[in-house]
Amino acid sequence: MNKSTLKERTISGLIWNAIERFMIQGGQFVIKIVIARMITPEEYGLIGIVTVFLVLSDVIINGGFAQALIQRKDRTERDYSTVFYINIFLGLLIYIILYILSPRIAEFYGDETLIEVIRLISLSTLIKSLSVVQIVKLSIDLNFKLKAKINFWAVVISGVLSIYLAHVGYGVYSLVYQAISYSVVVTVLLYLFSKWKPKLTFSMSSLKELFHFGSKYFMANLVGVVSDNSYAILIGKIFTSRDVGFFTQGRNLPDLLSVNLFNVLQGVLFPVMSSSQDNREKLMVIYKKSLDMTAFIVIPCMVGLAIIADPFVRFFLTEKWLPCVYIIQWLALSRMVIPLGAINANLLNAVGRSDLYLKIDLIKLPLTIIGLLVSSPFGLKYMVISNFVVAILYYFINAYYPGKMFGYGALKQIKDMLPIFLATMIMFLSVYFIHIDGGIADMIIKVIVGGGVYIVSCVILKVESLSEMINYGKGKLSRIGGAN
Repeated sequence: MNKSTLKERTISGLIWNAIERFMIQGGQFVIKIVIARMITPEEYGLIGIVTVFLVLSDVIINGGFAQALIQRKDRTERDYSTVFYINIFLGLLIYIILYILSPRIAEFYGDETLIEVIRLISLSTLIKSLSVVQIVKLSIDLNFKLKAKINFWAVVISGVLSIYLAHVGYGVYSLVYQAISYSVVVTVLLYLFSKWKPKLTFSMSSLKELFHFGSKYFMANLVGVVSDNSYAILIGKIFTSRDVGFFTQGRNLPDLLSVNLFNVLQGVLFPVMSSSQDNREKLMVIYKKSLDMTAFIVIPCMVGLAIIADPFVRFFLTEKWLPCVYIIQWLALSRMVIPLGAINANLLNAVGRSDLYLKIDLIKLPLTIIGLLVSSPFGLKYMVISNFVVAILYYFINAYYPGKMFGYGALKQIKDMLPIFLATMIMFLSVYFIHIDGGIADMIIKVIVGGGVYIVSCVILKVESLSEMINYGKGKLSRIGGAN
């Protein structure tokens, strides 16, 4: 694949992956807002508790094999089929374990409703295990257009169903059936439209080779998920399901913008970086551009989100959700730096150093635990603030090995991102003192003014990412004009 073809496929992949991620998560976010207006924070908190176990289950199902397939250069049909059957086994095993442990989990949180909720919603994990390899195959081929279409219909169908169920009084079960129906629709459509189908073959040697890379990635991901979700786990135990509801709702919007942007970049750039792992110069260009582009989008979005949190909650969620405001603000600041650190860590996987990826995640876990133990006696607000402090430390830890191996550590990265930080600060000052009605008008004016000021500031400061986006847009328009 020549340089221009790789670049075009990468950009096309980024666009379609962005459409897919934000269409899915954006659609689900809107659905959750509609449902949140119909159910109580306590009911929403039950899903927040259960989601922790679902995320852990997803990590186990992948087991690192998905990333191992992407990273491997000489993958075969035997490799794909082997991972397919392993995923089914893991999905079934997880479902049985969660089914058996559900009474214990419910006892731990003091709510028997969790027994039935866990047993039902964990079916979605079992169903998803049937389609992991198809999704990996589409990612390797950078075929995010098909993924976007499939997930669009899954969001629509599961969303309509869940809103109807919430309307007729199903409460927390409307969200349970949304998760199950979403997994069913995605899996069915992947089997109908994906070109790949499993073969009747299984190889222990293939399993061992993939496990060598995948096991370290799996352990690192598992540690990362436990670390990231430890707040929800501890909040549910120390406080109440109502507090978990506020925390879960409060993290929805920051995660929609920040985590999904990183997933977009990771979903495309990890296969691209892996394909360039033997070309250090090309790898570093992709790596630096991904950091720069992420900072260009994430930093102003998260700061802007912190500013509009109050009017957003008042207008869309109603005043019963006002305790979410400070959670949104502090988590938005945390999510401002988490994707940057994650891209640093992902570079290690792209060059086959999943051992170092695991090592830095093992270092980070104690920091999270210390932050929780120190802050929890002072209440939920200080626990959320500790999340921001730990996120800053995470960034420097993740940037350590890229600095050591490639000479591009945290300080050099921050120096290159200074124009973006400065443009964001100018944006912040331009909208901070705007107060209109505390509602939708307040929010819209701040978004328009802030966005405009940020773009103008980036032009004046000659931010490279903005120039690249403008040039890419001009190129697309000229091609369209030429075609006509």
